[in-house]
Amino acid sequence: MERIFEVLECTDAQKFICARFQLQDEAAAWWKSTKPNLEVTHPNSTWVQFKEVFFRNYFLESFRDEKEAKFMTLTQGSKLVLEYQQQFEDLFHFAPEYMRSDACKSKKFEKGLKPEISAMLAILDIQSYAQMVQKAKTVED
Repeated sequence: MERIFEVLECTDAQKFICARFQLQDEAAAWWKSTKPNLEVTHPNSTWVQFKEVFFRNYFLESFRDEKEAKFMTLTQGSKLVLEYQQQFEDLFHFAPEYMRSDACKSKKFEKGLKPEISAMLAILDIQSYAQMVQKAKTVED
C-alpha cells in the first residue's frame, strides 16, 4: 500500500482512509474495536499512529525487534542503491522512534551506503531523505 500511496501522492489523511477501507474480516473487526481507543488517546489520529497500532497488533514484539536490528545494521553492501533503498524502506517501518525524522532517516541511509558513495555525499550535508536517495543514485551512475 505504501508504494501505491507514493505513486498516487496521497496525503496522510487519504492514506489513513484508504487503509481503513482495505481492512477485511478479522482486521475490520480489530479496527472496529480499536478505533474508539485510538480516538481517545489521539483525537486527530495520523497515518503514523494508525500504522503503529496496526503493527503492534499484527507483528509480535520479537518479530519487530528482529526487523529493527536488521534495519540498524543494514548497509548497501554489493547491492545497487535502488536495491538498498527498497530494503531500507521495507525495514524503516521498524525503525526506532528517534530515527523517524526526515533528517535522521537521511543520515542513516547515508551511513549505510558504500564508503565511496557515502564519502562524496557527506560533504553535502543533505537533510532530506528523498534528496539523499537521488544524489546517491546520481553518484552511483
